[in-house]
Amino acid sequence: MARYGFPILFDLFVWWFSTGLIIYLDGLPRRTFRWSMLGATALLAASLYGLALSADDTSVRGAYIAFTCGMLAWGWQEISFYMGFVTGPRTEPCAEGCAGWRHFGHAIQTSLYHELAIIAAACMVVGLTWHAPNQIGTWTFMVLWWMHQSAKLNVFLGVRNLNEEFLPEHLTFLRSFLKKKPMNLLFPVSVTVSTVIAVLLVRQAMAPGAGAFQAAGFTFLATLMILAILEHWFLVVPLPAAALWSWGLRSRKAVQAFDVEIVAGFLGAGKTTFLRRRLAEADPAQRTVVLVNDFSAMDVDGALLRERSANGAEVVELPNGCICCSLRQDLGNQLKAVVARFAPDRVLIEPSGVADVAALLGVINQPELRPLVRGLRVFAMIDASAFLADFARLAQYFEAQARLADVLIVNKADLASAAEMAAVTETIRAINPDARIIPARFGVVPAAVLAAKTPPPEPAPAHHDHAHHEHAHHDHAHHDHDHHHDAGSGHEVALGFASWSTALEGDCDPERLLALLDAIAGGAYGGVVRVKGIARVGDGWLRFDVAGGRPAIAAFAPQREEPARVVAIGHGLDEAGLQLGFTACHATASALV
Repeated sequence: MARYGFPILFDLFVWWFSTGLIIYLDGLPRRTFRWSMLGATALLAASLYGLALSADDTSVRGAYIAFTCGMLAWGWQEISFYMGFVTGPRTEPCAEGCAGWRHFGHAIQTSLYHELAIIAAACMVVGLTWHAPNQIGTWTFMVLWWMHQSAKLNVFLGVRNLNEEFLPEHLTFLRSFLKKKPMNLLFPVSVTVSTVIAVLLVRQAMAPGAGAFQAAGFTFLATLMILAILEHWFLVVPLPAAALWSWGLRSRKAVQAFDVEIVAGFLGAGKTTFLRRRLAEADPAQRTVVLVNDFSAMDVDGALLRERSANGAEVVELPNGCICCSLRQDLGNQLKAVVARFAPDRVLIEPSGVADVAALLGVINQPELRPLVRGLRVFAMIDASAFLADFARLAQYFEAQARLADVLIVNKADLASAAEMAAVTETIRAINPDARIIPARFGVVPAAVLAAKTPPPEPAPAHHDHAHHEHAHHDHAHHDHDHHHDAGSGHEVALGFASWSTALEGDCDPERLLALLDAIAGGAYGGVVRVKGIARVGDGWLRFDVAGGRPAIAAFAPQREEPARVVAIGHGLDEAGLQLGFTACHATASALV
């Protein structure tokens, strides 16, 4: 028992307890991380000293010390990474469309500094025990390194059980590099190589004539390699292996159910205006988080919403996407991160004006999120003054939103004639007889209408008229509408529309700006459907937009330093002309005096 049993039990306990302890420490508030890291660094120094001290000790005690020190030296690598101190230059998720070597390169960037730190630590461990008779600590570190690299490659290539619940909130972006599939081609190679190594180590531990040091030391290594094989099988076998460390998750914030409100609508319908009013009237006692997605490389709506979030609402921007293809994974990851970080009572989502609401509902109905959604409302904003023209071009888009929404807000009712309002109402009523239709001006809707809640709906059927989002068709080649994300200031395309954006340097002359907006609304710069932006004017700020063919400017009060910028959306955009036009709006110092 003492020869093999005690080393096996000690190995199992150290492996189980140290893993759970790291998970527990990672779940504590981030203000505690520096103290955990300080403690881990002290243990690292002690482990390196212990490795040097035991390098010539070939007693059973020396084997125990070397093994423990090797485990502690590796523990620093794990804590430094999972607490975010030593990771890599990339700290953002990878887009769903990214694949191949480019995707692999992005994955390497997420942990590059961590891998370099492991190499540096390995060099120190090897250097401290070089040519010494006690190599148990060195080989312990190497076995753990092998476990780490093999498991990391396997979850990247695809396994059944990703155990994402163990990722701390500040590393949720790593989910975009994990792939869920029954098995990958590397897995049998990893298990076979590990099994061969484990057999060789067992033979060394039980070799005839093996002394007590050799038996204990190689039992440590063999047990550790067998645990590595077991961890690999945990990745593909449908077993609740994570329950082994459920106690480590007790430090994580308790997840509470929350309400979700989606405010959808076409470009310029008034989504942001409506949400600004919702935020201004929000109960400060309720924790509110806003997820806003702008159809451009530059986000403007996030800045406008932050202006009205003085009650403590968090505004999280998801730029450069339309919540249909590439952003679906980002949105799912962001929602999980929001739940873990803020424990919200309410989540408001403003997708871009060309978003696929059916795909968005699919994200919310993911198994990890659906049980947390206490109530879900879908509001669809409609520009009454532009509806007839918009519907003629994009009937399927408007029909899809009308079917999915339980409240349709016919905004800008004061700009439409009685006949136009009747046409809008009858069109919507024919599509969705059960929806409430509410006329509004400037996004003002009675609070009583918005107070009612409905349970989360079932996932949208795969044959939905608008989306055509059967999984077999959900890719860029077969998508219902063109969708590209190119680098630069424009060319994101969805529903036939492209976006253009640019930063606005210096101060802006309001007179020149208003004249430019009039020209844009008149068609001088192509088929511009929507313009929105914020600009500096002397010591103040303006927000401006073109929606429904009407320009508007108003005062703006940024809550924090915001870069001045503008976004234009439409078809056949005169990007060069827009760039020159907005550059010409920059006022000289004398013009502002």
